[in-house]
Amino acid sequence: MMNSTASPRIRFLEFLPVSLFGGVMGLTGLCFAWRMAADHWALNHWLPEAIGLIAVLAFIALTITYTVKIIRFPSLIYQEMQDPVAVCFFATFIVCLLLLPGVILPYFPAFATALWCIGALMMFCFAWYVLRKWFDHQQQPQTANPSWVLPVVGTLDIPIVGYKLAVPSAHEISLIAFSIGIFFSIILLTIIFSRLLFQVPLPEAVQPTLMILTGPLALAFSVYHGLTGNLDLFSGVLFYFNLFLLVLFGSKIMLIPKVCPFKVSWWSVSFPLTAVTVTSLIYAGAHTGLVHQLLAGILLAVTTLVIIYIFIITVYQIITGTFSPPVNLIK
Repeated sequence: MMNSTASPRIRFLEFLPVSLFGGVMGLTGLCFAWRMAADHWALNHWLPEAIGLIAVLAFIALTITYTVKIIRFPSLIYQEMQDPVAVCFFATFIVCLLLLPGVILPYFPAFATALWCIGALMMFCFAWYVLRKWFDHQQQPQTANPSWVLPVVGTLDIPIVGYKLAVPSAHEISLIAFSIGIFFSIILLTIIFSRLLFQVPLPEAVQPTLMILTGPLALAFSVYHGLTGNLDLFSGVLFYFNLFLLVLFGSKIMLIPKVCPFKVSWWSVSFPLTAVTVTSLIYAGAHTGLVHQLLAGILLAVTTLVIIYIFIITVYQIITGTFSPPVNLIK
């Protein structure tokens, strides 16, 4: 624990949560969404490439900073790894390794492939580690929360870019990841919904994390479409049910301005929003009706504005030294 004379830079470093990599996930997803929109509506590609560059630079900066934290405060990293909730957010770093190859693939295909292979191996190992940790220790119903989907259902991120790569057996690897991810999505969503219905409500500060629950089915839809190339009855069920979840939990976005001071949980809405937006763009590509085109356009606009808003606040509070909480709140 740092004392009250510690510099703001040191206090920020001590506080820096691994979940901030969720912001990189959101930026990467936004890059994918705008690339699809540019292809679908014949727009200029400079915007998605600029967003992709920001995502890459943010990942590099966060990785360097968090590495320094590991060196300076290893005990804090150990505490995070032992916490049943905090450990889930280490998946955000691994998911970045799986998504960023999609950003750099057109420019550095060999490096993108190597990065994806590392990320895929880490995700399988991390999913196994977290599941073993859950099975070896009794879990309390009230501890179930949306972040639980990150480590195991994160395997659904493996095929997002994987099936596009020239990797031997990439299709089979993607199929394995899809099978693990979609079945654990059903299991974990059932557990979490049970907790939401029969336990005390989540604190307002973490209410936005409910948007995470729209991510698994959105990813399942994109992966299913990528692996099969079809938009059939099953994909339609995934798409429309997930839209219902978006409407159900979308109101939680309105809680963001009420959360003061800034909470990293704000970023939890970014990647699920981009994932749902990508599904709407895929669906709009096959259904050219006005309703589907408007839906895709509105989701893209809302997602972009939400991420810009959170990004500006994050950068501002980091620069002004108001990002980290008071020292006595850092555990």
